[in-house]
Amino acid sequence: MITPVSGQDVGMGADTNDQAELATRLTLALGRLNRRMVAGGQGLSHGVLSALSTIVKFGPLRLGDLAQQERIGAPATSRIVARLETDKLVMRKGDPQDGRAVMIAATAAGIELIKRARAARTEVVTNLLRSLDDAERTSLLSALPVLEGLVDSP
Repeated sequence: MITPVSGQDVGMGADTNDQAELATRLTLALGRLNRRMVAGGQGLSHGVLSALSTIVKFGPLRLGDLAQQERIGAPATSRIVARLETDKLVMRKGDPQDGRAVMIAATAAGIELIKRARAARTEVVTNLLRSLDDAERTSLLSALPVLEGLVDSP
């Protein structure tokens, strides 16, 4: 069940304690939801799956562009790409614009894995949403633009 939070608790006049509690509750809820969805991750960690998804969506990408999209450092990006290469989910190829640079592209197996992982994770969330009543689903739907804005903010 979703616990309602009044606009007064989180609005412009909310004090630091209210915002800290909101942040704590949101972090906990999103973390728990993410753990439930990990089962749909096809055996990959969230970070590796996220990077592969970014490569599928925007690729081929340079390592630096992938790091920027994922908001992670170069060493972490290199480790993730190495793991994806080992699993034959991505491949390196030369950058046609710059012979010194390397591009990372998803393989057919990587694209297929992302499709399966998305379907599995969507199924997990769909099953959870079935337990909500109409008012709870409407409330969640109205919060989505705010959550999407948080994710896309710098």
